[in-house]
Amino acid sequence: MILLKIRIILMIIPFIISCAEMKVEKEGRLDGTLIVYLYSSSNQQDINFTIDGFEIKQKDGEWIKLSEKPLKIRSLDIANNQVLLTESAIREGEYDRVKIRVSDASVRRNEKYHTLALPQPNGEVEIEGTIVNIRDGESIALFLIWNPDKSISNNYLFNPSINIEPQDVSPKTLLLYVTNSGSNYISVIDRFENRVVGIIGVEKNPTSLALSKEQERLYVLNSKSNSISVIDTSQDYVRDKIQFASGIEPIEMAMIPYSDKRNHGKLYIANKGSNDVTVVDTFMKSQLKSIKVGNAPIGVSANPSRQEVYVANSGSNSISVIDSINDTVKATINVDSIPIDIVTVKDSIYAINSGSDSITILDAVTKAVKGRIQAGINPRKGIYSEQYNRVYLSNYSSGEVSFLIPSSAVITRSIKAGEKPVGLAIDESRNRLYITDYSSNKVVVINSVSEVIEKTIMVGKRPYGIISVK
Repeated sequence: MILLKIRIILMIIPFIISCAEMKVEKEGRLDGTLIVYLYSSSNQQDINFTIDGFEIKQKDGEWIKLSEKPLKIRSLDIANNQVLLTESAIREGEYDRVKIRVSDASVRRNEKYHTLALPQPNGEVEIEGTIVNIRDGESIALFLIWNPDKSISNNYLFNPSINIEPQDVSPKTLLLYVTNSGSNYISVIDRFENRVVGIIGVEKNPTSLALSKEQERLYVLNSKSNSISVIDTSQDYVRDKIQFASGIEPIEMAMIPYSDKRNHGKLYIANKGSNDVTVVDTFMKSQLKSIKVGNAPIGVSANPSRQEVYVANSGSNSISVIDSINDTVKATINVDSIPIDIVTVKDSIYAINSGSDSITILDAVTKAVKGRIQAGINPRKGIYSEQYNRVYLSNYSSGEVSFLIPSSAVITRSIKAGEKPVGLAIDESRNRLYITDYSSNKVVVINSVSEVIEKTIMVGKRPYGIISVK
């Protein structure tokens, strides 16, 4: 028996040592996330080229391959749209050079494309830049600025003029924040230039966003981490994290601000898997309560003027009304099939019903049902614009956004808005509507006056929530 025990121990020891070595190796190879965009400041030349390799060099170290997937670039397209070159996990450290490999290039002259000679050696272009420091668990963006007008030498040699710009988000800029649920970071978009200007790493599966009343704190719900990342919007970094214990499958969140505490309030988190709402105090950074509601709650909306929170129970076909003063359910109202989001419009509550392609209109005071509107196919989320007196609805299955006039309860029209539109944000001062397209990894920009798509912006994987700041 003793010999058997000794033999078992001897068999286990190599396994323990192996695990320890794996841990040491893992701890010595910590990963961050690097996102690289290419864009152009000019579109005078019509140049096409293909990037079929991308590498980045550690300071005083080796080159690390990030992508081998060929990517075709056209100067006339990239002048208006960024191209996402790579989104890669990368070892922490300092990096100071980028290398791209070009496999073919051509320029359009006299209505014909002419082949250009490639950079040498082997079509490689090495670009020096500011040192970028990548840390474990952090996300950072690099921007390659290409000038097509200075990229052809001797009329036949393709020698792309590219500079590196590090991430530098200005707090004075009008910004949009987008949760990329499949990438675990936030894309920061400049609304003047309609392009990504930075990223902020958060935790697993970020979905919903809530903004403080002063707009200086942005709260991000990380659905698979049961946590909230607190972003300082004046400097665009994660300044804190709030962990909450209860709740299964948290997906949506809304905020009731405190009147006496700047940038703080109570967050109400709908937990689809546990049929409850978690209440979090952002000042104390702790969970206050768990409130039982209906089955499979998803959508949640706050009404600070009435001190109420509305929860869409998709599995019970009902709306729970929570009194935010004492955090109890004060009413439950039956609506149509699979309510999935709530929009508050003045003295009315609009329950968006995904299963019946409809909207149930409730009186905010009496909580009685006032009417019903037929919506688009599989409506997902809505947002209200007081300036235009419109409710904008994303229709997930049809890939459209609908324009609803609340006063007449009429949908005036629906237009294409990507493949699987979800989240919506509006910039009333600039007449723009922004929609996350969950399927194509883009944000769709719509002119809310002409009601046409102006452009699309490439972001991270499976973009979900979106919010406008300043």
